[in-house]
Amino acid sequence: MNALRWFLSMLLSAAAMLTGCALNPPHPPADSAAARCLEAYAALDAAVAAAGTTPSSPARIAGFPYLRVDRFLAGYRDQPMNLVATAAWLTRLNRLDQAARQVEWNSLPGVIQSKLNRRHAPETGMLTRLERCAATLQAIDLHDPERLALIRARARVADEYLTVNQVVGLYPLTMLPVDFGVFRYQEETRARFAPPLTELPIQGELRRYGSPEPPNAPNFTALPRDALGIPEPAPAQLDSLFAAHAPIWEIDVASEADQPGTPYWRADGVPTVDPGEPVLYRSVSYARWRDEPVLQLNYLIWFTARPQTGVFDLLGGPLDGMLWRVTLDQSGRPLLYDSIHPCGCYHLLFPGPALRLRPETADWAEPPLAPQPAPIPKPGERLILRLASGSHFLQRVYSDQPGAAIILPSRDYVMLYAVAVEGDGRRSLFGSDGLVVGSERAERWLLWPTGVPSPGAMREQGRHAIAFVGQRHFDDADLLDRLFTPVREQP
Repeated sequence: MNALRWFLSMLLSAAAMLTGCALNPPHPPADSAAARCLEAYAALDAAVAAAGTTPSSPARIAGFPYLRVDRFLAGYRDQPMNLVATAAWLTRLNRLDQAARQVEWNSLPGVIQSKLNRRHAPETGMLTRLERCAATLQAIDLHDPERLALIRARARVADEYLTVNQVVGLYPLTMLPVDFGVFRYQEETRARFAPPLTELPIQGELRRYGSPEPPNAPNFTALPRDALGIPEPAPAQLDSLFAAHAPIWEIDVASEADQPGTPYWRADGVPTVDPGEPVLYRSVSYARWRDEPVLQLNYLIWFTARPQTGVFDLLGGPLDGMLWRVTLDQSGRPLLYDSIHPCGCYHLLFPGPALRLRPETADWAEPPLAPQPAPIPKPGERLILRLASGSHFLQRVYSDQPGAAIILPSRDYVMLYAVAVEGDGRRSLFGSDGLVVGSERAERWLLWPTGVPSPGAMREQGRHAIAFVGQRHFDDADLLDRLFTPVREQP
């Protein structure tokens, strides 16, 4: 009976989603300048659709081409906000769009850029024109209750689970073996973290990557914040924060596949990396803890592959990586560390001393996995991430003197939207669906009923489902509050 009820509810949800796809456009602004702005946005959208690249995340807000939304900012849509806070929210939604527009513009051939500039922005250039247009449209929408209500209603981010797959795959039944597989993986992970560090197996040579330079963190409490209370570090302050909290990657290197490098496309269309050019990719995100926005620092490295161990290995394939995230509290201290592979798989939590997992999470169908508490480095020490050979599984997080390390130059995550193609040109690492074509894993043929698109494939930020049983996303704004409670509230 429960399975039948679930099946019918999923059918109704799918029908509602299909019905909701036909959105009525908002009434146009009664302003000729705004109308010309909308024409410019439409022209760029058409050019990008025909000959360019667009990020699949953040999500567009239908009818409002100057705005895009991520899961963090979507959390404000139902909150009461005064005029100043609403303006700050719209500004941040527009910043997401501007960042995406920069990627789109850079992806267009020069001849198309020139045509757009001549027709829509002969004096300023297209991106400057759209920046000014955004200010015009925001001023209109901020004082138009009907359009503002529509922005709130549409500032949503769809989840990363395919309802159709779950319905066709009889999710309640197929989840039984998946649930057992998750349980077994979590037991194996706890066992991996159990032995002393000195007893961890080494298949090749331990190499450290990162910057051994002593970090200097800025005064976090002095960072400016907007009307929503969101930290706004200046570029130099952000660089200092990234440097202060950057880990040292200690990798068991037994083959070229264990050396971090720069992603590129091979001539045959297979994604891979150049291990001769090790690189660290960085990005900023935000979450919410105890009703307050908190800053997150994301560090990402890529590997050529997760080598297959045999013909029945469902997990191996081209391209692999590790994403390490540092969530800072209001004073700038690490509140939580967590990690995933770029497939969204293997989410591990390393809570700081201020956090404890909520007791009820142990009863979830797929409980969160915290194999060890976060270490607290002593003066002069850095956080060390020990990665296994082949699987690139995280084996231990500990603190130590950094010692000698291979330098990992930092690059902005946005550069992954224009990686080199062997022979000539550049191309986004991610497809229009957020997946990296060619990084598919054989496990997808078994796990498709979970609803996760192509389980095991690498994917774009903002597209990481992190649970096979139930639903969780790496960028869920309320993930901290759902998983943890402050230590001081423990009985």
